[in-house]
Amino acid sequence: MSRPEIRVMTHGDVDFVMRLQEMVGWGNTRADAERSLYYEPSGCFVASVGGVDVGMVNSFLYGDVGFIGNLIVVPETRGSGVGAALMGRAIERLTSEGAATIRLDGVQKAIPLYERLGFKGEYWSLRYSGTAAKAPHHSIEPMTRDDLEKVATLDRRFFGLDRSQKLRRVQHDFPELCFKASKGGVMHGFIMAKPGVSNVRVGPWICDPKHAEYAEPLLNALSSKVVGRRLWVGLPEFNKAAVKIVEGKGFARMPSSLRMCYGACKKVEDVSGIFGVGAPDKG
Repeated sequence: MSRPEIRVMTHGDVDFVMRLQEMVGWGNTRADAERSLYYEPSGCFVASVGGVDVGMVNSFLYGDVGFIGNLIVVPETRGSGVGAALMGRAIERLTSEGAATIRLDGVQKAIPLYERLGFKGEYWSLRYSGTAAKAPHHSIEPMTRDDLEKVATLDRRFFGLDRSQKLRRVQHDFPELCFKASKGGVMHGFIMAKPGVSNVRVGPWICDPKHAEYAEPLLNALSSKVVGRRLWVGLPEFNKAAVKIVEGKGFARMPSSLRMCYGACKKVEDVSGIFGVGAPDKG
């Protein structure tokens, strides 16, 4: 098999991206693909062999920390070096633009590949799914554009990096799925969500652990908005308060991913305030 050629993804590749996404069943939408290109127009890549497209990967940069996600290779070319070539291009892009640490959420069957490339496990990123139902959410209000500066400030306290661009875009696209918990002008927590193909994907879901009483009402506000829909949420294994909330609602545990790091592995996040990840492919 010839060496794969890697090119920067464009909007003309979205049909191919959607075929890959449908193949793996991760539930991403065309809008997700378009947003990735909006966030990182030079950070998304497609691999081809003999003129035939066979794989993709996305990379996202937050200062000196990068994230890699959505590594997908068509089954007939797996094991032939396509995945490693895509990962190599993503790593090269991120490190050349200043990333000292690179992270990803590795599905279990891909962990050996990431380990061969030098990634090391940090902690399990748990996955849960459940049905949305009406629930009490006193003191929770819809998030508006005017809240975004305070939301981004709180997010940086716990995520550890500036992802205000992505927070603005999600609130713009799905304002009906964004809620806040604040008192006296102080932001204590927020939750955002995005509709997937067959579910509503929760995250980011951030709450100051000193005001953890707002964490469950935030989820309740979202749940009450999408009654009857399937909710999907990913969360760090070390946030026991988040685990207690979703398991208390009867959410089913799904296969976990492993949060892995490459390079300096600088710790930036405080998982005590991360009740739901923003998106596994973007951090």
